[in-house]
Amino acid sequence: MLTKRPWFALVLILAFPALADAQLRFTQLTANLGELRGGPVYQHRFDFVNEAAEPITITDIRLGCGCLQPVLDKRTYQPGEKGMLLMNLRTLGQPNGSRTWQAHVQYRQADRTAEVALIVAATIRNEVTVEPSIVALTVETTLKQELTIKDHRATSLKVVSVLASSPAIRVHLHPTDGGVTKVTLEVSRSALTAARQEEMLNIYTDDPNYRHLQVPITLIRANRAEVSASPDKVEIRGAGSQLVRLRALGDKAIRVGSAEADQPGITCTWAAGPGNDATLRIRVDPAKAASGNAVVRVQLIEPAMVLAIPVVLRQD
Repeated sequence: MLTKRPWFALVLILAFPALADAQLRFTQLTANLGELRGGPVYQHRFDFVNEAAEPITITDIRLGCGCLQPVLDKRTYQPGEKGMLLMNLRTLGQPNGSRTWQAHVQYRQADRTAEVALIVAATIRNEVTVEPSIVALTVETTLKQELTIKDHRATSLKVVSVLASSPAIRVHLHPTDGGVTKVTLEVSRSALTAARQEEMLNIYTDDPNYRHLQVPITLIRANRAEVSASPDKVEIRGAGSQLVRLRALGDKAIRVGSAEADQPGITCTWAAGPGNDATLRIRVDPAKAASGNAVVRVQLIEPAMVLAIPVVLRQD
């Protein structure tokens, strides 16, 4: 008597021939979670067993979407040993309607490798939204980001508190108006402890269906220029000039060696000050300079570097 395989198992075997004789057996390859409220994090458990005569090591889990987060207690399983892959599904920010998400479990058995594809399916229904649902900030000095929490139902939930996982993120919660709550995040570069930080914003409400919402936050500490120019881009119309102030990081002293433009009709002079800064004057002779873009390159003695300042020339 032939055993019928589910249609999705046949599709996966055809797509991944290595599955035909794979020894890492999952009790299910597809999980349909039904209708889900968009916002919370849901979990599904995929059970498996090592049916090989040798140990199997799971080497990687490739995800088709960052909204999936796999949790595996260990990587290597002995013959006959059972295991569990817990898959967390983040639904905040997912569009309404039917969706599928894939995860590819790659494993090694002796000198052989294979792969198993797992599918999670669900239908998303959004009643409460948070925009943006993912935040990424590159912080050079101090940066602010506003989030909007909106309840689309007739009776709105109440945001009880909003907490960040890092003290580098200052949270300002504004009063709710018409089902809309605003949250302002403020991040200072000096408060960051690493070049890149993965943090989480935790939103707590009085609605049991939306008790805890999470917004992932990526903070990147920008590399500040050793010397900055203010303004960092110069525009001069006709016969005119523009002052540019040069300032070093940490208020170090600046010494200018030379300053030259890559087009005729542009001349530069400079002087020390105010303080440890330097002041550059860029002059334009319209009889010699044509409209367009130019670059002034400033050779600094202290600190030893070349600073490029874009210049836009306009003829009135």
